Amino acid sequence: MTWVFLIAALVSIGWLVRRLLLLKRLVKEMEGAARAKRRLLPRESEAFLKSMGIEGLLRELNESIDHYNRQEESKAGHVMQVESMLRAVQEVVIVFNAERKVEFANRAAERLFRSGQSLQGLRLEGVMRSLALLELLESPEESDLAEPRQISLEQDHQTLWFEASCARVRSLPEQRGFSTLLVLHEITQLKRLEMMRRDFVANVSHELRTPITIIKGYAETLIEDSKSIDSSAQDRFLGKIVGNAERLNLLVEDLLTLSRLESKPDQLECHANSLKDLLEDTIESFRERMEPTKQSIQLNYDERVGRFAFDRFRLNQVLDNLFENVFRYAPEFSALDLSVQLDGSEKMVMCCIADDGPGIPGKDIPHIFERFYRVDKGRSRERGGTGLGLSIVKHIIQLHGGAVYADPEWKQGTKICFTLPYRKEEPNEVVD
Repeated sequence: MTWVFLIAALVSIGWLVRRLLLLKRLVKEMEGAARAKRRLLPRESEAFLKSMGIEGLLRELNESIDHYNRQEESKAGHVMQVESMLRAVQEVVIVFNAERKVEFANRAAERLFRSGQSLQGLRLEGVMRSLALLELLESPEESDLAEPRQISLEQDHQTLWFEASCARVRSLPEQRGFSTLLVLHEITQLKRLEMMRRDFVANVSHELRTPITIIKGYAETLIEDSKSIDSSAQDRFLGKIVGNAERLNLLVEDLLTLSRLESKPDQLECHANSLKDLLEDTIESFRERMEPTKQSIQLNYDERVGRFAFDRFRLNQVLDNLFENVFRYAPEFSALDLSVQLDGSEKMVMCCIADDGPGIPGKDIPHIFERFYRVDKGRSRERGGTGLGLSIVKHIIQLHGGAVYADPEWKQGTKICFTLPYRKEEPNEVVD
């Protein structure tokens, strides 16, 4: 009987030990599953799990792991979405860690700093060549609430301007601590426009000051010394006043014309017109200023160019300005040649005006269509030019959809050419 109890006890102990070993193995599997964030699929039967009272624990563990994995997938999808958006934006975006190594850089940053190659893992000092930018990034926490700073970068032999701002952000998921977000917004074009505006204001002020000073000086002299000035001097002073008042009026008119063309409140009224008739009218109006025995005007017109759509009033301004430049700055010309040709595609009309005067130095040709630019400033002012005529020509031609340029290969004087779209139909429309 004793042996029976002893054997039963040994069997019970063995059974308990086996269950304990199975339970220990199951606990280790649960620990591994929790650490690996994966569902646990136990090898033991459901009856065994129920008998051990851990079926509910296992179910809760798997549900927790599933919930965690769903959250991680959602977070990873959100991070990828944010990264995709940041890569697509035009602003330069860089995220770097406390060791100043790049954790993220979008395409704009890669194009700017490394010609499109990846910046991942590189140090800022090896990427950026701007001392002002590196100084800004020395203490980004001080820049969190500050206004963006303007910095310049040298790129491909040109200066680019940016508004730079940075702020501390939480690091990427696989990192710890904080990182720094740097955003660069390019303002190069705004800087250039600001410089152009400044130069324009300075030039206008200078151009207006000269005739106003002359008018004021002669007027004060006439008032203060009217009794001591003889009639011939008074007539000369009045002539100076009238001449400079006319110059002032021309300058203001040109400024208003240029302003209207740039802001486009006046639309071009393009209708089918004859360019040949307009050229002949312009030639006739300037013929009285010529010396018939010494000077001639020749028109070579491509008869394939029929009536086409352009703004006759504005194009008349273009021709008047170009002719006026010839008679003002090359008055000794002997031949003035006009040519109108249709290009090979029959989509553009080219009109050229060439004289055999003193010409324009090569270094000045790229600038002659800029506002107030003069090849010979002293002689230009003496001859009454405002310095805006060719700027007006450029704007009118560009509004038509054409281009204007000075031929640098023309060696016998000056040759100005412009093109116009050849629209043969009669649109009876207003072109913006």
